[in-house]
Amino acid sequence: MELTNTQLEIFRLMYPLFKDEVFRRRDQMMRLTAWASTLLVVILAMQFAFFHGLTPPVPIQLLTISGILAFSGLFAFLILQHANRHRMAKQQLIALEQTVGLYQDGWQKNGEPLFPQSWQSDWTGDRSVTIYLVILSTLTALVICAILV
Repeated sequence: MELTNTQLEIFRLMYPLFKDEVFRRRDQMMRLTAWASTLLVVILAMQFAFFHGLTPPVPIQLLTISGILAFSGLFAFLILQHANRHRMAKQQLIALEQTVGLYQDGWQKNGEPLFPQSWQSDWTGDRSVTIYLVILSTLTALVICAILV
């Protein structure tokens, strides 16, 4: 399929935008996970350093646990929101690459495509969001356990 000059101009404009969006969203998910994890580890360390052996009243424990759950829930929501937008940008990026034919044979001297065929579907098996949420959940559970013990 031959692309018109207008289609090529649109590709030249849109491709860098979607490529940047894919990387920016991934970076945001990593940063959110790092910030939330850091704060939860600090809370955990403070719990052991300052309140070791002291048991706060049950209402204080419940309020603290509620705050920790709200905090972690907010960060999980933000991570999932960025993951969804990352997925949409990745799908659009692949659609643009397919339109230009980057996965078709003949791009390189040996007749190979410019991008391997697997790149079109490898992103669907990405487990990074699961890892981010597991880390967040694990640290949240540790902080809650430290508050209750």
